[in-house]
Amino acid sequence: MDLKKLDMKKCMYIVLLILVAVFSITVIAPWASDPETHTHSIEQTEDKISTVMTLSGGSAATSATLSLLPGDLCTPIAEQLAELATYFILILSALYLEKFMITLSGYLTFWILIPMACVFFISAIISGKEHFKTIGYKIAVTGLIIFLIVPSSVILSDIVYQTQAESVERVAEESKDMQIESESSGGFLNEITTITSNTIDKLSAFVEDMLEALAVMLVTACIIPILVFVFLVWLVKTIFSSNIPVGGYQCDYWNDRKYKK
Repeated sequence: MDLKKLDMKKCMYIVLLILVAVFSITVIAPWASDPETHTHSIEQTEDKISTVMTLSGGSAATSATLSLLPGDLCTPIAEQLAELATYFILILSALYLEKFMITLSGYLTFWILIPMACVFFISAIISGKEHFKTIGYKIAVTGLIIFLIVPSSVILSDIVYQTQAESVERVAEESKDMQIESESSGGFLNEITTITSNTIDKLSAFVEDMLEALAVMLVTACIIPILVFVFLVWLVKTIFSSNIPVGGYQCDYWNDRKYKK
């Protein structure tokens, strides 16, 4: 009679795990991967993308304008601005990746990892091996961490970015209306263009502001997500390298019973 109750209990757990897997795939996965679920995070990321595109375009345009002027006076500034434009493109790529991962992490967790964890739990019930249960716990925890870590990195990056948002947006607006004043002398065939000292000072200040904006965007769009990812790797590694106490005690309990028999 006890065996029948035990089998019935196992069947109930198996049915429950199947329902959890089906519910995760059909209900939670579509909700977690729907862009409307992450509207705020996506809007914040798109605002940063727009700002970086403005900074990159303004830096490239100013560099191209300076490179057209005769002489080598503004060549170092033009080269530095062109290099800054390259870094802004890299930040833009990181922001697009972050935007894609916001919805992709939910799909990966609830359409793949949670059902996979349920399969291992069912295997543990059928076979009686605690090793499958341990793997199922680890996969489920890893999936939940992946789902939570991307929105968390976006929120943390946004908190840091808001402290410098005004200065970055001001530089972005300046890059749109950057004007280079020059003085021309000579005839049609021998024209010499010189840059006024005020323009040189303005360009130097502009480059400094662009460097500051670049530093802010690097921290918020690249460094913070990388640190969060490193923390994720460390946490998953810790989970996978440690044993679940409950499973271990249950396994020792059954081994002791078998040994006594």
